[in-house]
Amino acid sequence: MALLALSTATLPPFTPTKSQLPDRLRTAGFATKFAEEEIGASKSHRLLVPLDYGDADGDKFLIRYFTDSSVFDPSNASAPIFVSMGGEGTAGGAHCSSLAKRHGALCVSVEHRFYGESIPMSGATTANYWAGLSVEANLADTAAVIDKVQAGAKRPVVAFGGSYSGATCAWMRQRWPGKVDGCVSSSGVVNAILDFPAFDTHVDHAVGDACSAALAAAYEAIDASFDAGDGDRVKALFNATNLRGTPQGDTDFFYAIADGPAMMDQYGGKKELCDGLAKLPAAPTAEQRIANLAAIVEGHYGAKFAQDCFYDSECVRNVSAPAGPSQLGGLNSRSWRFEKCSEVAYLQAAPTSGRRLRSRRLTLDALLGQCEYIFGAGTAARLRARNQKLNAAFGRAQPAAGTRGASKIFYLDFSDDPWAEASVKRATDASLPFCLTTCDGCGHCGAGVPAKKSACFDKSDAWVDELLLEARARAARGSGVVVEV
Repeated sequence: MALLALSTATLPPFTPTKSQLPDRLRTAGFATKFAEEEIGASKSHRLLVPLDYGDADGDKFLIRYFTDSSVFDPSNASAPIFVSMGGEGTAGGAHCSSLAKRHGALCVSVEHRFYGESIPMSGATTANYWAGLSVEANLADTAAVIDKVQAGAKRPVVAFGGSYSGATCAWMRQRWPGKVDGCVSSSGVVNAILDFPAFDTHVDHAVGDACSAALAAAYEAIDASFDAGDGDRVKALFNATNLRGTPQGDTDFFYAIADGPAMMDQYGGKKELCDGLAKLPAAPTAEQRIANLAAIVEGHYGAKFAQDCFYDSECVRNVSAPAGPSQLGGLNSRSWRFEKCSEVAYLQAAPTSGRRLRSRRLTLDALLGQCEYIFGAGTAARLRARNQKLNAAFGRAQPAAGTRGASKIFYLDFSDDPWAEASVKRATDASLPFCLTTCDGCGHCGAGVPAKKSACFDKSDAWVDELLLEARARAARGSGVVVEV
């Protein structure tokens, strides 16, 4: 669904940018809440990195990063480097925020390995994924880019990210504290929960009782239709006939039609969701509930939402089909599904008690079965081990408790965002400040936050100011120069 994006001039100064959205969502209705990045001065670069950092003699490939030096003065030794962490999509270029411009920063954006154009020559094969697509490898790439742009200097570095890249921003500070002086993590999903029914519980509370009850009733009606053997007809109502008769077709379908409405709340659009559900008659039939939900999803995302490669296991597992992940958006979807299935998880199973905002068939076993089908037998067991290792290192919702330790990370979260359940909940240490923006519609990475609700953003900017002041004073002490602070 092609929609015109709002110009940055009409949006609050803290509006998240479209690069924080997966490619498949950059034309969805809520994309208007995300700013187009101003990347006119951005330059593209390539850096050769190992496929497997544990194999010094193994394959190497080129990752992509961007720089914007339009406000940067290289003769100023205290001018910082601002690094935008790569997320689960194609990077569009480096963007200098108003904060970066105020500090005269060199602005750097790193494209995450296995996304966009940062793909090994031998492709996004499952073997290459297991060898090279991991949180640690992405952090090592970013460290290498920082070394490259430092060019032998030791400028202060501040990392920024939102959502998954908000997590990697925090993890970057924990893993490479000698290279990154601090991180601002927006909606950072640092608690890599494997079994994540709390996602729906948060949506339940955010949208309100009447809206949630109507949504749950729609999924109950869909489950009843599948119980009666009428699933193929229901799939057609959601334009998902591609999911008929495939081994994972039912699970794929249940995931798609749960994800669509949930993301409307996630990105600050719960009013549209609830207004759509409110159009039901006073005593709707099961068929009316299903048709109403299908109309809401199509009205917001377009008719082909459930046909997207991300929700089709046949597409995700096939790396060579012309209509599959060989296309850029499908390839990115495949990479993100591998990250979920191999390490970070966030598998959104239906709650086993209380109100269900997705099919009861969408169990953890069903979601792990998808992973096994796409990436091979044994994937689920490897996921459990790697997920446990990741969380032990970085500390889940209490980062300082991880084996890596943690300091100088500012966490931003938002009241309606269900991903807040995978973030920190409070300031767990004096050097790990936390600020929650609360409002009706405050969504993921700040989507839907009104301009007047700027207190947390102001605090994080002031925190960066102080961080850079300390870094400047520390550098001056090391050089013997006295600086007033």
